[in-house]
Amino acid sequence: MSETKSRGYIQEVGIVRAMACLSIVLLHSIHFTVGYDMEKGSTIWDYILLTTAGILSFGTPVFVFISELLLSRSYPSRLPGAFYKKRVLLILLPFICMAFFYAFLSHHDDPQRLPRVIFMNLLGGYHGWFVLVIFQFYICHQLFTRFLSRMSARIVLPIALVINVLYLAFFNFIPLPSDNGLISFIWDRGYWVPFFGWIFYFCLAYYCGRRYDDFIGWIRRYGVWMVPFAALSLALVIGVNSLGVLPFVSKRLDMIPLSVGLILLAFWIASKQKVRPRWVALIDRCSFGIYLIHYFYLVLYSGLLDAMADVGYWKIPILFAAGLASSIVTVLLVNKLSFGQYLLGRAAPKSLAVAHR
Repeated sequence: MSETKSRGYIQEVGIVRAMACLSIVLLHSIHFTVGYDMEKGSTIWDYILLTTAGILSFGTPVFVFISELLLSRSYPSRLPGAFYKKRVLLILLPFICMAFFYAFLSHHDDPQRLPRVIFMNLLGGYHGWFVLVIFQFYICHQLFTRFLSRMSARIVLPIALVINVLYLAFFNFIPLPSDNGLISFIWDRGYWVPFFGWIFYFCLAYYCGRRYDDFIGWIRRYGVWMVPFAALSLALVIGVNSLGVLPFVSKRLDMIPLSVGLILLAFWIASKQKVRPRWVALIDRCSFGIYLIHYFYLVLYSGLLDAMADVGYWKIPILFAAGLASSIVTVLLVNKLSFGQYLLGRAAPKSLAVAHR
């Protein structure tokens, strides 16, 4: 279905969303194999894999970018009356359920700490934190869409970029000021959640979605230039990694150009696809649920593999394939329950004829 003829399902968005979902599962599969940071004795392969994981983390910016792009395209002037009710039930409630689930998974044997872990998870302390970013996008879209519609992208985007860079630079370079638990959490990952760390993606997605036909036309004409742009951005990230001044995480100021380059490159690749493969459609249908539940299966299968044998780097493809397949099956089975969509989100209909889940 062409995105230029309908406000319904957009094939490019579906393909890019599936790509983002795969990147997140592979990213975590790498981390379960080689850890999160370079350690003494780490090999060159560990460095390459950790750098690859950093690149794959662009998947989260893709999800938040797509969220605002669809909002801007589907609801350019105002949100419908039942907008928040639907998304609280199908997006926020599954986030809350999984916050409890992962808290019990990690601290079931420590009931005294459990309430605190649940509370921190609800603040964004587990991998589903991006849902909180998306809900901020909903609110900001409602508050600022009229303002943005009157402003030129040439004015708004540079300002948004400066704000985004300064915000990330503050937490990237200012050392932890206190050992207080909440302060430590904010400096570790809490700063990922506030809107300021995503404001450039929000504004860029707004303008791309508002004039989606022009955006996709521009992508088809000039998207090839995203290859050298992404390559140069990658060189910058690798250079920063080699200096060891910043950790291997996606919330770094030098990740902004790389994430934007990869997002636009992904849309360019998707725009070239005339037919959507069935496996891509399946992953897209289940993408939200996969994002929420895959970490559980990686924990499970990683423990089993470690107990059975040392498979080395083969652990990555094994975890990736097993975790992805198990997540898809779980999402489809849970959605057969009358309340399943409130636990893991709704698996879209096979037709994918939905404008915005």
